[in-house]
Amino acid sequence: MNFLLRVWRQKNRQSRGKLVDYEVHDISPNTSFLEMLDILNENLLRRGEEPIAFDSDCREGICGTCSLAINGEAHGPDHPGAVCELYMRKFRDGATITVEPFRLGAFPIVKDLVIDRSALDRVVQAGGFISARAGSAP
Repeated sequence: MNFLLRVWRQKNRQSRGKLVDYEVHDISPNTSFLEMLDILNENLLRRGEEPIAFDSDCREGICGTCSLAINGEAHGPDHPGAVCELYMRKFRDGATITVEPFRLGAFPIVKDLVIDRSALDRVVQAGGFISARAGSAP
């Protein structure tokens, strides 16, 4: 599968960001969205370009660190889970995909797709939490 990615690039908190276009080719439909970003970053490094900064941790749909807005939707189109659980088969071959940070006033952009989550960390440290029904064990 081939895609045109329109990715938000921003050097730091103070700079103005913009969408930059990148092409990715020969992506398996079974590649996760984050793996596809890894492939793009490998290609950028080979060309001597700055890789795209993005957060991920568990890559198992547990932690939520990988939150992004994809085509204007949190975590991607028709996808209730985390971005790390989103696979490229959800997109049409040849599609243009816009990738932006999860924009909220409480989460300012640090660099590219990385946001400052310290506001949420403070809530969690103060004892605040959310719970989500995760289903039962198989």
